[in-house]
Amino acid sequence: MIRIEKPIELNTSFDLSLIAPPEDIMFFDIETTGLSVWKSGLYLIGLLTYDDGWKLIQYFCEDVSDEVTVLSNFFTLLSTKKVLISFNGDGFDIPFLTHMVEQYELPFSFDNVSSFDIFKKIRPLKKLLELPNLKLKTCEKFLGIYREDQFSGGELINVYFDWQQNPTEEKLNCLLLHNAEDIENMPNVLPILSYIYALTGDFSLKSQELVDLPSTGKKVFSLTYSCLSVPIPLDIKLDNWFINITESELNLCAALYEGELKFFYPDYQNYYYLPMEDKAIHKSVAEFVDRKYRKKACAKNCYQKVNGLFLPEPEPIFSPTLLKEYKDKLLYAKFDEGLFCDDTLAGNYLKSVLGQLKIKT
Repeated sequence: MIRIEKPIELNTSFDLSLIAPPEDIMFFDIETTGLSVWKSGLYLIGLLTYDDGWKLIQYFCEDVSDEVTVLSNFFTLLSTKKVLISFNGDGFDIPFLTHMVEQYELPFSFDNVSSFDIFKKIRPLKKLLELPNLKLKTCEKFLGIYREDQFSGGELINVYFDWQQNPTEEKLNCLLLHNAEDIENMPNVLPILSYIYALTGDFSLKSQELVDLPSTGKKVFSLTYSCLSVPIPLDIKLDNWFINITESELNLCAALYEGELKFFYPDYQNYYYLPMEDKAIHKSVAEFVDRKYRKKACAKNCYQKVNGLFLPEPEPIFSPTLLKEYKDKLLYAKFDEGLFCDDTLAGNYLKSVLGQLKIKT
C-alpha cells in the first residue's frame, strides 16, 4: 500500500457548521476498476479530514492484496468521525465498500456515521440552476472551478492496469491527481448548496414597495428579504411571482390582481343564494326574501363578491382568503401594505411561495 498525506487549505465560502463541526467531518471518494461490486476491485481511497488543520490522505493499492490494509486504515480513521461527505457516495462508494467489508469478513461498517451525499442534496437544483446533469464536474463548471485533471474515472482504469504492469511516477501521479481533485473540490462545490439553504432558511424582511408597471398598467408588490449568501445570482419565475437572489438578498415580486373576487362562506348550509343578485346571504336574513328569489346555497355559489386590489398567496397566510372561482387553487388576500408589518407573517408568506419549488434540506 502507498499512503500519501499532505496539508490542504480550504477556501470554500460555504459554512461547514451548517453540516457539522469540521473535526466531525470526513470527505471521501474511491476509485475502482469497474462499477460492479462483484467483478471490480478497489485501488484507491482518498479522504479529507480535519485535525489541527485540513489534510488530504490517499490509500493506494499496489495490488489486490492491499485491499484489506486500505480498508482497515480507512475505517479506523472513519471511526473518529460523525459525518461522511461524498458525491454519490450513497449510490456507489458506500455500497461498494460495504460489499468489500462483507467479502473480507472485516469488522467495519458505516453504521456510526451520517452520510451527507452532495449528489442527492443538489437534485432539486438541477432544473432550478438549469444544469445539464448532476455530475461533479458540471457543478464545478457552474461555479467556475478549474481542475487540472482531464480524465474521467472510467478512463483511468486502464491507466491503473498499465501502472501495475509498468509502474511509473507519471502514471501514479495521474491516478492520484484525479482522486485528489475530486476530494479537494467537494468543499469548493458545497456553495452550490447555498441555494437550498437560502431558499429554505429563515428570512428577515428588509423593505417593501408597491410598484406601478406603466407598460401594462398593472401593479406588483416588491419585498426584499435578507437570506444566506449565494455564489451566483439566480432568477426564478413562477406563476404570479418572480424571485431574484443576489448575494445575501432575496427579492420577491408578487403580481397583484385588480378587479373582482369572491369570498366563499365555509358553512354554506346556513346560507341562501340569490340568483338575481348573484350572492349568498345568511338564512337569518334570507327568511325575509320571497322564496322564488332564493334557493339553498351550495359550496360553489355561497359567496360574496369583493372588488379591489389583491395579493396572490399559495396557501392561507392572510385572512380572509378569496378566489376567482370555487375550485381554484390560487388564493388571494385583500392587499394592504400593512399586511407585512408582522415579521412572522412576512416570513411565512415568502416560505409559502418558495414551497412551490419543493426544495428540502
